[in-house]
Amino acid sequence: MVIGICDDDKSWVQTCKNTLMKFAAFINIDMEIKCFYTSKELLDYQDIPLDAVFLDIELGRQNGIMIAKKLNRIRPNCRIIYMTNYLHYATEIYNTEHIWFVVKKQFRDKIGEIINRILHDLENKTVHLVLKTVNNEIISVIPSDICYLEREKRGTRVVTVWDEYHVKERFVEIIPQLSELDFSQCHSSYVVNFRHVKELQRDMYILYDESEKEQTVQISRRFVQKTREDFLKWSALFV
Repeated sequence: MVIGICDDDKSWVQTCKNTLMKFAAFINIDMEIKCFYTSKELLDYQDIPLDAVFLDIELGRQNGIMIAKKLNRIRPNCRIIYMTNYLHYATEIYNTEHIWFVVKKQFRDKIGEIINRILHDLENKTVHLVLKTVNNEIISVIPSDICYLEREKRGTRVVTVWDEYHVKERFVEIIPQLSELDFSQCHSSYVVNFRHVKELQRDMYILYDESEKEQTVQISRRFVQKTREDFLKWSALFV
């Protein structure tokens, strides 16, 4: 992931860079950071495409919102995160494509949520899963609604917040269509969605459930280290 920081305050650029690098190391992701101190440096940049840029709204005499409009046009795949010391800009930024607005004094507190949003955008995973049930019915499922998957002999059991479905698609066919951030294989027969996990225990995940019966997903010894690492990474991004 290649991230840009554009701010005329060199001290803040260094603070921002250090925060990003520490967080990237903490969740174990590769991150390259490019620093720009003027809008011209940013707009003239021709190296590795930026996945996102943290853009100060006040760049000396220039307006970061106007710079963002130019970036939207010439680099539409670059995600923009506005930074400022002032809340009164919040209403002005909606004339541009951006994914976040952060007040600088809250930067460290918000960095997990911001990086989470960037990573999810980069994944660009399937919005809906189209699956065929064992009764030959076609269903469309939003991945975020899936609580967990269970491998079955002739297909997969898909447990959602609304219902459960027995589908013909094999376990290994569904997994690649899911977000690697939200979903983790924790057993040879189970994949869990962290969005629905209430608690991680030694050998199982406990899920949120409004019914009296507690739902659990087993963790096997083979997958315990990897799924725990996945959960800690997700927690750092989302909690």
